[in-house]
Amino acid sequence: MDTNIKTILISPHSDDIAYSLGGALLKSYFEKPAIMVTIFTKSNFSPRLKLTDPEEITRIRYLEDIEFARKIGVEYRIYHFPEPPLRGKISHKEIFDSDSFLDPIYKEVYLSISELIKSFPNAVIVSPMSLGDNIDHKIVFESCISICKENNIKISFYEDVPYVSLLTLKQVKNRALKIDPNLEPIKIDVTSTFNEKLKNLKLYKTQIGQKVPNGVFTHSARLGIKNENFIEFVWKTKLLKYFFYYYLYIEKKSRYERIWRFP
Repeated sequence: MDTNIKTILISPHSDDIAYSLGGALLKSYFEKPAIMVTIFTKSNFSPRLKLTDPEEITRIRYLEDIEFARKIGVEYRIYHFPEPPLRGKISHKEIFDSDSFLDPIYKEVYLSISELIKSFPNAVIVSPMSLGDNIDHKIVFESCISICKENNIKISFYEDVPYVSLLTLKQVKNRALKIDPNLEPIKIDVTSTFNEKLKNLKLYKTQIGQKVPNGVFTHSARLGIKNENFIEFVWKTKLLKYFFYYYLYIEKKSRYERIWRFP
Protein backbone atom coordinates (compact mmCIF):
# COMPACT_ATOMS: atom_id res chain seq x y z
CA MET A 1 0.00 0.00 0.00
CA ASP A 2 1.44 3.37 -1.07
CA THR A 3 1.91 5.56 2.02
CA ASN A 4 1.82 8.70 -0.14
CA ILE A 5 -1.89 8.35 -0.93
CA LYS A 6 -3.47 11.65 -2.05
CA THR A 7 -7.14 10.64 -2.34
CA ILE A 8 -9.28 8.14 -0.43
CA LEU A 9 -12.57 7.29 -2.15
CA ILE A 10 -14.93 5.74 0.38
CA SER A 11 -17.69 3.52 -0.96
CA PRO A 12 -20.39 2.09 1.32
CA HIS A 13 -21.07 -0.76 -1.14
CA SER A 14 -19.17 -2.26 -4.02
CA ASP A 15 -20.76 -0.20 -6.80
CA ASP A 16 -21.31 3.24 -5.24
CA ILE A 17 -18.10 4.84 -6.52
CA ALA A 18 -18.69 3.43 -10.01
CA TYR A 19 -22.21 4.89 -10.06
CA SER A 20 -21.31 8.26 -8.59
CA LEU A 21 -17.79 9.07 -9.81
CA GLY A 22 -17.09 6.58 -12.59
CA GLY A 23 -16.75 9.29 -15.22
CA ALA A 24 -14.59 11.63 -13.13
CA LEU A 25 -12.21 8.81 -12.26
CA LEU A 26 -11.74 7.94 -15.92
CA LYS A 27 -10.73 11.57 -16.46
CA SER A 28 -8.24 11.32 -13.57
CA TYR A 29 -10.07 14.16 -11.83
CA PHE A 30 -8.83 13.13 -8.38
CA GLU A 31 -5.18 13.37 -7.44
CA LYS A 32 -3.27 10.09 -7.45
CA PRO A 33 -2.11 7.83 -5.98
CA ALA A 34 -5.63 7.06 -4.78
CA ILE A 35 -7.37 4.18 -3.08
CA MET A 36 -10.98 3.07 -3.22
CA VAL A 37 -12.25 1.56 0.02
CA THR A 38 -15.45 -0.47 0.22
CA ILE A 39 -16.91 -0.75 3.73
CA PHE A 40 -19.88 -3.15 3.61
CA THR A 41 -18.76 -6.15 1.57
CA LYS A 42 -20.50 -9.17 3.10
CA SER A 43 -23.64 -9.49 1.02
CA ASN A 44 -26.56 -11.71 0.10
CA PHE A 45 -27.81 -9.26 -2.56
CA SER A 46 -27.48 -10.37 -6.18
CA PRO A 47 -30.63 -9.32 -8.06
CA ARG A 48 -29.18 -9.91 -11.54
CA LEU A 49 -27.23 -13.16 -11.27
CA LYS A 50 -29.86 -14.64 -8.94
CA LEU A 51 -27.35 -16.22 -6.59
CA THR A 52 -28.39 -17.30 -3.09
CA ASP A 53 -25.23 -18.22 -1.20
CA PRO A 54 -23.90 -15.15 0.73
CA GLU A 55 -20.32 -16.41 0.57
CA GLU A 56 -20.49 -16.78 -3.21
CA ILE A 57 -22.19 -13.40 -3.64
CA THR A 58 -19.59 -11.74 -1.41
CA ARG A 59 -16.76 -13.36 -3.38
CA ILE A 60 -18.12 -12.29 -6.77
CA ARG A 61 -18.87 -8.74 -5.63
CA TYR A 62 -15.29 -8.48 -4.39
CA LEU A 63 -14.01 -9.56 -7.82
CA GLU A 64 -16.27 -6.98 -9.48
CA ASP A 65 -14.72 -4.23 -7.35
CA ILE A 66 -11.21 -5.49 -8.05
CA GLU A 67 -11.81 -5.29 -11.80
CA PHE A 68 -13.34 -1.81 -11.54
CA ALA A 69 -10.40 -0.53 -9.47
CA ARG A 70 -8.02 -1.94 -12.08
CA LYS A 71 -9.93 -0.20 -14.88
CA ILE A 72 -9.74 3.22 -13.23
CA GLY A 73 -6.19 2.81 -11.96
CA VAL A 74 -6.59 3.02 -8.18
CA GLU A 75 -5.56 0.81 -5.31
CA TYR A 76 -8.27 -1.13 -3.50
CA ARG A 77 -9.04 -2.03 0.10
CA ILE A 78 -12.08 -3.60 1.74
CA TYR A 79 -13.59 -3.97 5.17
CA HIS A 80 -15.63 -7.05 5.93
CA PHE A 81 -18.76 -5.49 7.39
CA PRO A 82 -22.12 -7.12 6.57
CA GLU A 83 -24.88 -5.35 4.66
CA PRO A 84 -28.22 -4.72 6.47
CA PRO A 85 -29.99 -8.03 5.67
CA LEU A 86 -27.05 -9.94 7.14
CA ARG A 87 -27.40 -7.75 10.26
CA GLY A 88 -31.07 -8.64 10.61
CA LYS A 89 -32.39 -5.49 8.92
CA ILE A 90 -34.96 -6.56 6.35
CA SER A 91 -37.74 -3.97 6.15
CA HIS A 92 -37.62 -0.70 4.20
CA LYS A 93 -37.99 1.21 7.49
CA GLU A 94 -35.00 -0.57 9.03
CA ILE A 95 -32.79 0.12 6.01
CA PHE A 96 -33.92 3.62 5.01
CA ASP A 97 -35.43 5.14 8.13
CA SER A 98 -33.03 4.23 10.93
CA ASP A 99 -30.69 6.33 13.06
CA SER A 100 -27.11 5.56 12.05
CA PHE A 101 -25.77 6.31 15.54
CA LEU A 102 -28.09 3.70 17.07
CA ASP A 103 -26.98 0.92 14.74
CA PRO A 104 -24.89 -1.57 16.76
CA ILE A 105 -22.29 -1.66 13.99
CA TYR A 106 -21.72 2.11 13.91
CA LYS A 107 -18.89 2.26 16.46
CA GLU A 108 -16.92 -0.54 14.83
CA VAL A 109 -17.26 1.05 11.39
CA TYR A 110 -16.30 4.45 12.79
CA LEU A 111 -13.15 3.08 14.42
CA SER A 112 -12.11 1.25 11.25
CA ILE A 113 -12.58 4.31 9.03
CA SER A 114 -10.80 6.46 11.63
CA GLU A 115 -7.77 4.18 11.58
CA LEU A 116 -7.76 4.27 7.79
CA ILE A 117 -8.01 8.05 7.50
CA LYS A 118 -5.38 8.69 10.14
CA SER A 119 -3.00 6.41 8.27
CA PHE A 120 -2.98 8.89 5.38
CA PRO A 121 -3.14 12.36 6.99
CA ASN A 122 -2.31 14.17 3.74
CA ALA A 123 -5.08 12.55 1.71
CA VAL A 124 -8.37 14.17 0.74
CA ILE A 125 -11.35 12.08 1.85
CA VAL A 126 -14.14 11.66 -0.71
CA SER A 127 -17.30 10.59 1.13
CA PRO A 128 -20.90 9.91 0.11
CA MET A 129 -23.38 12.68 0.96
CA SER A 130 -25.83 10.02 2.09
CA LEU A 131 -28.58 11.01 -0.32
CA GLY A 132 -31.35 8.44 -0.21
CA ASP A 133 -30.91 7.65 3.50
CA ASN A 134 -29.63 4.10 3.11
CA ILE A 135 -28.43 3.17 6.60
CA ASP A 136 -24.99 2.07 5.36
CA HIS A 137 -24.49 5.35 3.49
CA LYS A 138 -25.50 7.26 6.61
CA ILE A 139 -23.06 5.32 8.79
CA VAL A 140 -20.20 5.98 6.37
CA PHE A 141 -21.09 9.65 5.94
CA GLU A 142 -21.43 10.33 9.68
CA SER A 143 -18.17 8.52 10.37
CA CYS A 144 -16.22 10.36 7.67
CA ILE A 145 -17.41 13.86 8.52
CA SER A 146 -16.88 13.38 12.26
CA ILE A 147 -13.37 11.98 11.83
CA CYS A 148 -12.33 14.69 9.37
CA LYS A 149 -13.67 17.52 11.55
CA GLU A 150 -11.98 16.12 14.65
CA ASN A 151 -8.63 15.81 12.87
CA ASN A 152 -8.78 18.82 10.53
CA ILE A 153 -8.62 16.63 7.43
CA LYS A 154 -9.86 17.76 4.00
CA ILE A 155 -13.13 16.17 2.90
CA SER A 156 -15.35 16.37 -0.18
CA PHE A 157 -18.71 14.72 -0.81
CA TYR A 158 -20.11 12.96 -3.85
CA GLU A 159 -23.76 12.74 -4.77
CA ASP A 160 -25.00 9.18 -4.28
CA VAL A 161 -26.10 7.94 -7.71
CA PRO A 162 -28.72 6.70 -8.51
CA TYR A 163 -30.37 7.78 -5.20
CA VAL A 164 -29.79 11.44 -6.03
CA SER A 165 -32.03 11.16 -9.10
CA LEU A 166 -35.03 10.72 -6.78
CA LEU A 167 -34.46 14.20 -5.33
CA THR A 168 -34.87 17.65 -6.81
CA LEU A 169 -31.77 19.80 -7.23
CA LYS A 170 -33.12 22.08 -4.53
CA GLN A 171 -33.35 19.16 -2.12
CA VAL A 172 -29.75 18.19 -2.93
CA LYS A 173 -28.59 21.77 -2.32
CA ASN A 174 -30.45 21.92 0.98
CA ARG A 175 -28.78 18.68 2.02
CA ALA A 176 -25.35 20.12 1.19
CA LEU A 177 -26.03 23.33 3.12
CA LYS A 178 -27.21 21.28 6.08
CA ILE A 179 -23.88 19.47 6.10
CA ASP A 180 -22.07 22.81 6.04
CA PRO A 181 -23.18 26.21 4.63
CA ASN A 182 -19.70 26.72 3.17
CA LEU A 183 -19.87 23.76 0.82
CA GLU A 184 -19.85 24.63 -2.86
CA PRO A 185 -20.79 22.45 -5.85
CA ILE A 186 -18.23 21.44 -8.46
CA LYS A 187 -19.59 20.03 -11.71
CA ILE A 188 -17.32 17.64 -13.57
CA ASP A 189 -17.91 17.32 -17.31
CA VAL A 190 -17.83 13.57 -17.99
CA THR A 191 -19.33 13.67 -21.49
CA SER A 192 -16.17 12.22 -23.03
CA THR A 193 -16.00 9.33 -20.55
CA PHE A 194 -19.70 8.68 -19.99
CA ASN A 195 -20.02 5.70 -22.33
CA GLU A 196 -16.98 4.07 -20.76
CA LYS A 197 -18.50 4.73 -17.34
CA LEU A 198 -21.61 2.82 -18.42
CA LYS A 199 -19.43 -0.02 -19.70
CA ASN A 200 -17.63 -0.20 -16.35
CA LEU A 201 -20.91 -0.19 -14.45
CA LYS A 202 -21.78 -3.40 -16.22
CA LEU A 203 -18.78 -5.03 -14.57
CA TYR A 204 -21.10 -5.28 -11.57
CA LYS A 205 -23.06 -8.18 -12.99
CA THR A 206 -24.57 -9.13 -9.63
CA GLN A 207 -26.29 -5.75 -9.48
CA ILE A 208 -26.71 -4.37 -13.01
CA GLY A 209 -28.21 -6.05 -16.04
CA GLN A 210 -28.17 -4.84 -19.64
CA LYS A 211 -30.21 -1.78 -18.63
CA VAL A 212 -28.45 0.74 -16.41
CA PRO A 213 -30.87 2.53 -13.99
CA ASN A 214 -32.56 5.58 -15.54
CA GLY A 215 -31.28 7.81 -12.76
CA VAL A 216 -27.71 7.52 -14.02
CA PHE A 217 -28.78 9.20 -17.27
CA THR A 218 -31.27 11.73 -15.94
CA HIS A 219 -29.13 13.14 -13.15
CA SER A 220 -26.00 13.43 -15.29
CA ALA A 221 -27.95 15.30 -17.97
CA ARG A 222 -29.95 17.63 -15.71
CA LEU A 223 -26.72 18.94 -14.16
CA GLY A 224 -25.89 20.43 -17.56
CA ILE A 225 -29.16 22.35 -17.94
CA LYS A 226 -28.86 25.96 -16.79
CA ASN A 227 -32.58 26.52 -16.17
CA GLU A 228 -32.91 24.88 -12.76
CA ASN A 229 -36.53 26.08 -12.45
CA PHE A 230 -37.37 23.95 -15.47
CA ILE A 231 -35.66 20.93 -13.90
CA GLU A 232 -37.52 21.48 -10.62
CA PHE A 233 -40.78 21.52 -12.62
CA VAL A 234 -39.89 18.29 -14.44
CA TRP A 235 -38.96 16.52 -11.22
CA LYS A 236 -42.38 17.18 -9.66
CA THR A 237 -43.98 14.22 -11.42
CA LYS A 238 -42.76 10.79 -12.43
CA LEU A 239 -44.33 11.12 -15.89
CA LEU A 240 -42.37 14.27 -16.72
CA LYS A 241 -39.17 12.60 -15.55
CA TYR A 242 -39.81 9.72 -17.96
CA PHE A 243 -40.37 12.19 -20.82
CA PHE A 244 -37.07 13.83 -19.88
CA TYR A 245 -35.34 10.44 -19.89
CA TYR A 246 -36.51 9.62 -23.42
CA TYR A 247 -35.72 13.17 -24.57
CA LEU A 248 -32.08 12.39 -23.79
CA TYR A 249 -32.00 9.88 -26.62
CA ILE A 250 -33.05 12.52 -29.13
CA GLU A 251 -30.86 15.37 -27.94
CA LYS A 252 -27.25 14.46 -27.15
CA LYS A 253 -26.74 16.35 -23.91
CA SER A 254 -23.53 16.89 -22.00
CA ARG A 255 -23.04 14.64 -18.98
CA TYR A 256 -21.86 15.67 -15.55
CA GLU A 257 -21.04 14.33 -12.12
CA ARG A 258 -20.90 16.59 -9.11
CA ILE A 259 -19.06 16.81 -5.84
CA TRP A 260 -19.43 19.27 -2.98
CA ARG A 261 -16.28 20.64 -1.38
CA PHE A 262 -15.03 23.43 0.83
CA PRO A 263 -13.54 26.56 -0.80
